[in-house]
Amino acid sequence: MATVRIAGFNDLNTSDADGIAFSIFFQGCRRRCLGCHNPELQSFDGGEETDTDEIIQRIRANQRFYDAVVFVGGEPMDQPDALKVLLAAVKSIGLSTWLYTGYNIFSISDDIIDLCDVIIAGEYRQDLHTGGFPASSNQVVLDQRKEKVA
Repeated sequence: MATVRIAGFNDLNTSDADGIAFSIFFQGCRRRCLGCHNPELQSFDGGEETDTDEIIQRIRANQRFYDAVVFVGGEPMDQPDALKVLLAAVKSIGLSTWLYTGYNIFSISDDIIDLCDVIIAGEYRQDLHTGGFPASSNQVVLDQRKEKVA
């Protein structure tokens, strides 16, 4: 168990993952990207402290409706201990894990990468806005669900 500062949840997200997802909005972000999609989530003073166990119970209670859990923000990587606890729990339930982060893919620790099925990484850049997925053309999508060739 860990505590995490959360801005809120989306119980039926159909736009940030394949299928139906439960989204966790982390509160707080040190990155402050120009044109941020959720600038109200940048302050670490907002949201509320929550036990990761409470979030996991909420996901388990409705897991039959979900294909994935999406970790967004704010910035999930700014609370790495809680993020790892939540990712591991979601993987143990058998749901897909999607992480949206402004950090460069090479700065994400292997233990977090190993717990994610899909990572959308890189700073949002307003001048490179795509109007689609990913949000800016400099962002990298690491989809680990694809078969790896030896």
